[in-house]
Amino acid sequence: MLMPLAKIRAKGIGMIRLVAVDIDDTLMDSRRSIPQANLDAIGRIRRLGVEVVLVTGRMYCRALPYARMLELAPEQIMISYNGALLKRINGEEISHTPLEPGIALELVRYLQTRGLTIQAYHDDQLFVEKIDANVEYYMRMSGAEAHPVGDLYRFVADSNRAWTKMLAVGAEDQVAVEIGLAQNRFGAAAQITQSKKRYIEITHPDATKGKALAYLAARLGYSRDEVLAIGDGGNDLEMIQWAGIGVAMGNASAAVQAVADFVTKTHDQAGVAYVLDRFI
Repeated sequence: MLMPLAKIRAKGIGMIRLVAVDIDDTLMDSRRSIPQANLDAIGRIRRLGVEVVLVTGRMYCRALPYARMLELAPEQIMISYNGALLKRINGEEISHTPLEPGIALELVRYLQTRGLTIQAYHDDQLFVEKIDANVEYYMRMSGAEAHPVGDLYRFVADSNRAWTKMLAVGAEDQVAVEIGLAQNRFGAAAQITQSKKRYIEITHPDATKGKALAYLAARLGYSRDEVLAIGDGGNDLEMIQWAGIGVAMGNASAAVQAVADFVTKTHDQAGVAYVLDRFI
């Protein structure tokens, strides 16, 4: 169901100059492809001079093919790892906000005791203890390659690596319980959100999609009232709240839809194209 426009009109939003789009279950449909309608709509608004930025929890290397599919310019900045890494499509790094080393180590130990599969990301590579069913699921969904290292706790403890993000993967019912427990335990030491129903996303507390989008908009000279953001997951919630027009997909959770200014159609109904054509 589409929400009324009264809230948007009340905010006095003017011309949209920057559109931030999540990838999984937002830009892409359930078949993990981008509907042609979305590609066409993004092309139309870019020809009008509107800037488009991808904002994703994905690894930079696994988001890059979609940036190229959209034919974004090489100098365009992309937000990956939920805001922990900002990098141009041409490879130039803008900012990196990894987890604090001690917190990363504590997170690995804690999540291991909870029976979750832990994935750790450094230098755009994915490290795991072993290839289990949860890792295989993630690799199928993301196209990423995982590197098994044996004892992950020891690997993290012995290495002098900056951990961009950690991801805990488990069954849906398990994740639904564990995410709240992890949030309570780590408080302000880490940003802990949920993207897909089987994923717990963990980054530095300053590495969020909302903070990264605010930084990027300011860098480009846009006010928040000139920004429209579209997403579906818990990791999109802050971005949707921050933007002048925050849009939730029709397939988004009830919590995400509740904070949005507008709820568009689902990812299988090209909801991104629908909202872009409606507002721009």
